[in-house]
Amino acid sequence: MGANYPGTPNLTETSQYAFPLKPKDYAPGAVPTLEEWQKLWAAWDLVTLKMFPKEVLHEQPIALRNPLIFYLGHIPTFSDNLSEDIHLARATKTPPTEPKYYEQIFERGIDPDVDDPSQCHDHSEVPNTWPELSDILEFREKVCARITALYQTQKPWQDRTIGRALWIGFEHEGLHLETFLWMTLMSPNILPPPDVPRPDFIRMAEQAVRGRVDNQWFSIKPRTFTIGIEDTDDDSALSPADFFAWDNERNPYEVSVQGFEAQARPASILDYATYLVKTSQKDCLPVTWSTVSGLPDRNIASSPQGDPDIEEFIDGLAVKTVYGLLPLRLALDWPVYTSYNEAVGYAEWAGARLPILHEARSIHRQVDEENAEKTQESQNREPAFKSIRDDIYTDLTGCNVGLQNFHPTPITQNGNRLSGQGGLGGAYEWTSSLFEPQPNFKPMDIYPGYSADFMDGKHILVVGGSWALHPRISGKKTFLNWWQKGYPYPWIGIRLVRDTK
Repeated sequence: MGANYPGTPNLTETSQYAFPLKPKDYAPGAVPTLEEWQKLWAAWDLVTLKMFPKEVLHEQPIALRNPLIFYLGHIPTFSDNLSEDIHLARATKTPPTEPKYYEQIFERGIDPDVDDPSQCHDHSEVPNTWPELSDILEFREKVCARITALYQTQKPWQDRTIGRALWIGFEHEGLHLETFLWMTLMSPNILPPPDVPRPDFIRMAEQAVRGRVDNQWFSIKPRTFTIGIEDTDDDSALSPADFFAWDNERNPYEVSVQGFEAQARPASILDYATYLVKTSQKDCLPVTWSTVSGLPDRNIASSPQGDPDIEEFIDGLAVKTVYGLLPLRLALDWPVYTSYNEAVGYAEWAGARLPILHEARSIHRQVDEENAEKTQESQNREPAFKSIRDDIYTDLTGCNVGLQNFHPTPITQNGNRLSGQGGLGGAYEWTSSLFEPQPNFKPMDIYPGYSADFMDGKHILVVGGSWALHPRISGKKTFLNWWQKGYPYPWIGIRLVRDTK
């Protein structure tokens, strides 16, 4: 059976590519194991070589990004100080893998200003002709062999510099696996995973309709807590067992959050469709929606009010999935994916707002605490010992992350329970906070532009992770991602909050 979305029977087969969901399994140590690498490589090969035709990898589904083939070379090459190969070469004091000129074209991708695409951070040169796919894949095999050979020694665990190189390469690949999927979702050429059974979307929709619960408001208590992980570029100062952190996660600092109220779950596709109809914005569709005709009987799933305008609107739409266009009516209970600007419009219409970063973190902490209390009560035992891992990573059991499914899952059954980190049906969570330096922020020596290049007043923070994001990332309590306000492609949901009355 598939992922366990609470209140709804499982209607999908287990994905053989699914990553584990408990911290002891998805982050067994600071340095990813060789087995973790092999599972990630299998997922990467699936997404890049089996779910998109090789003959059209030069396609550019999103004009603001490089062609797809860039990412097949970028993953093993990565950026100047930080790649699986370049940084490993420096960490191990050995030459980079040939061909060395790949550094010039594959080191760093493009992410131009949405409002003015002529403005862009430093990036690799774009060649007139990309290398042949076979040559790129041969290069990748060499890099994978180099990584594998390291694990035949004790260096990954004895030398923190090498361990950091492996960790960075692993999380980088996990992030871009997700990126590749939401890019190819914009192409009509995307293919379903060949060895994963197609879900029964009709039964899933029928069950979701029967399980709908009003999206309730929950009181989030005031709290003071610490955010951040102790890490340093001086790898000699820490133990090889200590977990690594990106520069925006470092230097723990204390924050205080006042009490407020939060909705249990994110906005659904039906919620957002209703908003578009009620505000006369029927032409302002999220990029993951499409116009289509010839949909199934509306008795399968309908709006609670039976509003004819909403029903007519829904009947002409579909949602883009890796299985092709799916009638929107079959996805009404999924989380809606929007840009930040779209999310703000919805929140204002609903008479609420998006949480600031620390409010989102406070929601997640409250859910973790309540779950821990329930576990202790049900098992009639003393509070369990919390390891350093438990402080850094959250239990994602039941969450639609890490390729448990290759699509979002219903969230409307969760209206009477507060959803925690990763529990938004396969969506990140928008905040209203700009990506800015935290107290004592210092760019990483090995990759100074990782965060600093995007602390420009235009990028908004998101937390959690989508159905495609590796649990090492989506389950990390300090991990941050960020996107421009008008960028519509990443899979980010809307959870509303409001001030306490």
